[in-house]
Amino acid sequence: MNIPRHSPYAQRQRGAVLFVALVFLILITLLALTATGASILQEKMTGGMRNRQLGLMGAETALRGGEAYLLNLDFIGGNQLTQCPQNGGAVSSCAFVPQADNSVDPPGIVLNPSVQSFRASHTWIPAPGGSPTYGHPLTGFTGDLETASLHAEPVLMIEAVGDDMAGVSFRQSEARDSARKGVGSPTLYRITGRSQGGSGAVIRVAESVYSAGLNIGNAGANPDDTP
Repeated sequence: MNIPRHSPYAQRQRGAVLFVALVFLILITLLALTATGASILQEKMTGGMRNRQLGLMGAETALRGGEAYLLNLDFIGGNQLTQCPQNGGAVSSCAFVPQADNSVDPPGIVLNPSVQSFRASHTWIPAPGGSPTYGHPLTGFTGDLETASLHAEPVLMIEAVGDDMAGVSFRQSEARDSARKGVGSPTLYRITGRSQGGSGAVIRVAESVYSAGLNIGNAGANPDDTP
C-alpha cells in the first residue's frame, strides 16, 4: 500500500536495518580474520614439526651410514682406522682419537677442537677432514635413491673412544653378534651425525656408539656364521 510521505510510520524509519547489517558484517569479518590467523599458525606449526623431523631423519641416516661404513671394514680387533691429524687436515678414512693431557693431575684427555665444534656447534659446519661421507643424495624428491628434501646433505664424524670393556665390573654390556663374542678386542666408535631440515633454520645432531669387533669380509653378519 502507499504510505503518505508525512505519515507517522514513515517518520519512524531511521536506518536500523543498515546499522544491523554493518554490525553483522563486522562480526563476520572478525570471525574470518580469526579463522585465517589460526590456519596460518597451524600451518607454521606443522611446517616446523616437519622441518624438525626431516632434520632428525637426516641425522639418524648419517649415523646409519657411519655404522654401515664401519661394518664394511675388515676388523681383526683393535682400531682399524688411522688416526686423524689434530690440525684437521684432510685425509681419507680416519677416526679422531682423544689425546692425553698430562698437564693436569690426574691426567685427563683433550679432544680435537674441530671435533668439539662439530659435536656442539649451533651453526652449520662441515665435517672435520678425514670423516666419511654419506653417499646417497637426500636433497630432492626425484631419482631412485633420493627420499627426502633436505636443505643440505647430512654429514658425519667418527671417533675411536677406546676398547670395548663389556663384561668388566661396572661397565655396561652390549648386544653383539654371536660370531664376534670372545674374539679379538672390539673398539668402540662414536659416530656423530648432523643434518639440516627442509631449510637451514633447523639443525639436528645425533650420536651412536658402535662396537666393532672381528669382521673379515662381513663375517658375523649372520648369527649362524663362524669367523
